[in-house]
Parts: sequence; structure tokens; C-alpha cells
Amino acid sequence: MRHSIHTVLAVSAAVAATLVTGGATGARAGTPGTPGTPGTGDGTTRVVLPIEDCHGCRVQVYSGLATDDPAEPRLWASLEKRVRDGKVAFAVPSSRTPGMSVVVRAPWEGHTGYDTTVVFRYAGLTAGEHVDTEVARTKHRASGCFEGTSRDKVTLPVVVSRVQVPGVHGPVAGTLAHLATTTPWLAPMRRVHEGVLGSQDVTVCR
Repeated sequence: MRHSIHTVLAVSAAVAATLVTGGATGARAGTPGTPGTPGTGDGTTRVVLPIEDCHGCRVQVYSGLATDDPAEPRLWASLEKRVRDGKVAFAVPSSRTPGMSVVVRAPWEGHTGYDTTVVFRYAGLTAGEHVDTEVARTKHRASGCFEGTSRDKVTLPVVVSRVQVPGVHGPVAGTLAHLATTTPWLAPMRRVHEGVLGSQDVTVCR
């Protein structure tokens, strides 16, 4: 894998295998909190992702949040869904929205060696700032972690562009994916290649 594409913090093989079925053995349960606090309570948040120009794209939502024990992050994963009529939606436990990340697998992608991860915030931008592709391509660091929400529904428009990226065996078609508007985020800030954030495992946010 090229150094310009960041490899996210790896989880154990046992946890990774469990994530395929949508669960996470040993992951800690969410703790109810004060209403209005990001990601607290036992409710469900409908996460709607409008994604134009991404026919046939497959999307999956993960949640990885660091705990006091570095070996036991809180993990959760949705089932994979296809974009239909320009959008895709997931029912996510509100307690799992902190540390939520979104992976897009586009049909045009070559052998990149990673999954494209949606950027929630590029370095130098603040929550509420609009992001276009031209700006995104100039960025070198980004976060793919959502701060979280306790709302019943959140809509996060995603901008997707086909770009050329360093692949496993040379330049290939890849995907630039970022939110249209910078959204409250969590660390870490990762290195990106011309705005493209790639992951080989579940991102553990903090």
C-alpha cells in the first residue's frame, strides 16, 4: 500500500470477523446520557446519505470509538447497502453515532488496496463550511469520524468524484468522497492523498 494512503488502526482478527455479521464481540455497550448529548441514550438515528452520481455504489457504516482500554474499542457495523435513487439510509443506534464512519465502494474502482472513507472534515475547515471537489483535492489531512448525534434523523449529503489514485500495481481509478458541508468531527486527523481518505480496517475514533 502506498504511504500516501493512511492505514487505519487495526482491530483484532476475531473482532473483524464478527463485524462482517454486524456485531462486535467484546464491544462495550453504550451508556445512556443526558438528552441532546451526541450519541447518548438508547434510541435509533436514521442516517440519510444523499449521494449523487454514484449508481451501483455500495455503502457501509461503521462505528469505532476508543475506550480507556486501547485493546477494546467500542465497535459496531451496519450491513452493506446499495445507493438507490441517489441516496442510501441506515438505522444506527444513537449511542453508536459518535465515532461513526462511512465507507463507499464504487463500481469503477481499480485495485486500490483500501476502502474509500467519506471525509467529515478537512484540516483548516470548520463545522458549517461548504466543501467542493476543487478544495478537497488540495487537502492533505482529514477526519473520517462523526462527532455523533442524539437526533432521530440526520442527513449528511456526500459528494463523490471519480479520480485517479495510486493503486497496488500503479495508477488506477479511485474515489474521492467527502461531505458537502463540514460536520462536527472527532480525531484522529489522517493523511490523505489529494483529498482521498482510504482505510483498510475500522477507524477507531476518539
